[in-house]
Amino acid sequence: MLFFFGNNLAGAVFGPPAIWNRPWDSPQRADMFGTYLESRRNLDQAVELKHPAVITLREDGSMVVSDLPTQSELSDCTVSAKGFWGGPWGDKIDIRFMPSQDKRDCDRSEYWSIQIASRSKPYRLYMPVGDPDSGTGIWFEHK
Repeated sequence: MLFFFGNNLAGAVFGPPAIWNRPWDSPQRADMFGTYLESRRNLDQAVELKHPAVITLREDGSMVVSDLPTQSELSDCTVSAKGFWGGPWGDKIDIRFMPSQDKRDCDRSEYWSIQIASRSKPYRLYMPVGDPDSGTGIWFEHK
């Protein structure tokens, strides 16, 4: 049990994103609006990057993502979809995809949590991929 507690504590402190690279308080919602472009990808698999992933958070609570890898390390599928976003809550925002009727779409859950990185605006985003403690994920910069 001490091993699991220590592992979770290390993940919270050293990240990614590291505890010193997260906001102390929830940012203002208005500070999160805008488009975030993939700046760095740290994944175990070697997936050929055709286009950088993009997340757009709109003022009305809607969002659009394009070329976003699924949160499974076992898939090379990417998600391009519309939906809604909520938060920020602490150092996280939540995105929820609109259900798709297209059978060619990636097998994905409808709800993902994305971490806010940096202490002040312009904020960056970090999306864990696979095991959140593994350090694999994607960094996004505000455009």
